[in-house]
Amino acid sequence: MRVDLHIHTTESDGTWTPEELVREAARLGLKAIAVTDHDTTAGIRAAQDSAPQGLEVIPGIEINAAALDGADVHVVGLWIDPHDQALQDQLHILRKSRIERAKSILALLHRLGISLSVEDVLKYAHEDVVSRSHIASALLEKGVVATKAEAFERLIGESGPAYVPRYKIEPARAVQLILDAGGVPVLAHPGLLKNLDVLPILVDAGLVGLEVIHPSHNEAQQEFYLSLAEKFHLLPSGGSDCHGPGGKDEVYLGRYTIPEAWLHQLAARR
Repeated sequence: MRVDLHIHTTESDGTWTPEELVREAARLGLKAIAVTDHDTTAGIRAAQDSAPQGLEVIPGIEINAAALDGADVHVVGLWIDPHDQALQDQLHILRKSRIERAKSILALLHRLGISLSVEDVLKYAHEDVVSRSHIASALLEKGVVATKAEAFERLIGESGPAYVPRYKIEPARAVQLILDAGGVPVLAHPGLLKNLDVLPILVDAGLVGLEVIHPSHNEAQQEFYLSLAEKFHLLPSGGSDCHGPGGKDEVYLGRYTIPEAWLHQLAARR
């Protein structure tokens, strides 16, 4: 039984619709997946409704937060209640901040002589879940860059002239929101963090799991994070972090999965 607990759809910055995602997951023989879009639960119902028999679709979320040093900290929530009002209220604030950030980035690009409108970006995104990936797609379409990676490296990445930081909540707050929504909070891709100083804070806040399997983790890192999970009494998790074809990375769906036993351990903590 192959399981992937970290996947995105077109409801955030993925390129597969929820329906396309479940079809591909079923074709690859996956038995359980989690839809974990950034700051939105909009794709969960469509994925569950279109899932074929034998494929479990777990309602999830990936909340973008920030540590005290400003570093990105992403917390995945599994088996959340998508209708939880406190969760939805906070997600609304996060999504609203996304469109304001996008407008600021477009203003900076305009000063650089690059004309890009909100409408150009919204060809690739829902209005309230705009990301830099969508702006990169629009820049690629306009011929400003040759690849989306170039857009980040030259213009909208952290060292780029059109970079604008985004509003984020504290990681412990993200953990609490997930717990209050009946979910299981998991620290996403720890290998991408600048340091792990935030981990004890999250454990104290109620963190349940740690992603061990992720495309950014090599075999040695997987072993390290598995031992770290044991040290902090966390459950191992993971997945492909797939964004679909033409997305931010390769299509990793079906290539990075976790054992069935991990799924059952996490489910028991709901």
